[in-house]
Amino acid sequence: MVLVIVILVLAGIAVAGDRVAAAYAERRIASEVQKEGFGARPAVKIYGFPFLTQVLDRHFPHARLTARNVREGPLTISRIVGDAHDVRVDSGFRSGTIGAVDGTATVSFGALTKAAGQSDLSLTAAGPDTVKANVDLGVGTATATATVTKVGNGIRVHAVSVEGFPLSDLGDDLDFTVPVTGLPMGLRFKSLKVSSTGIALRITGSHLKFSG
Repeated sequence: MVLVIVILVLAGIAVAGDRVAAAYAERRIASEVQKEGFGARPAVKIYGFPFLTQVLDRHFPHARLTARNVREGPLTISRIVGDAHDVRVDSGFRSGTIGAVDGTATVSFGALTKAAGQSDLSLTAAGPDTVKANVDLGVGTATATATVTKVGNGIRVHAVSVEGFPLSDLGDDLDFTVPVTGLPMGLRFKSLKVSSTGIALRITGSHLKFSG
């Protein structure tokens, strides 16, 4: 019984030490990554066990990065979640590289219309690449349907139909492009789809560097 208790105590100490090592690595990596275009320190979660060996090797095969309210020009990205693979850091945890990142950046409908300067426009999801829009035309409110596509490095919203009014009455209210450039860490916007909460952008990157 004494031997069992000793083993359990030692195991507990080992797990606690492992968790301390992981927390240290997560904080240090997050602090340095923040300097690569994030307004606030992102959350970093390191996966795998044991953590201590990863910290000693300064090599983390899989981590997850989460950031909120990231400003990108006129656009505010409400949430970025990215899976980072092959993360390596120097001995002081002051710089490093990420082999690859694959994730999602979510832009709310409100943030999209605000960035486009369309204050009288309200959007809701209507399909994987389609939105419904309520447009204030002054003489009344029109309900329109628009497609949402990736054009270059931008989010293109383009009206295709409207109820009760000629399509031409919409003018540019539902025909605009919001650029998405200068994402943190040099991440790139690859594709998009419409979700219930906004526009989900697939973002990727490879051989990314971070340095304090």
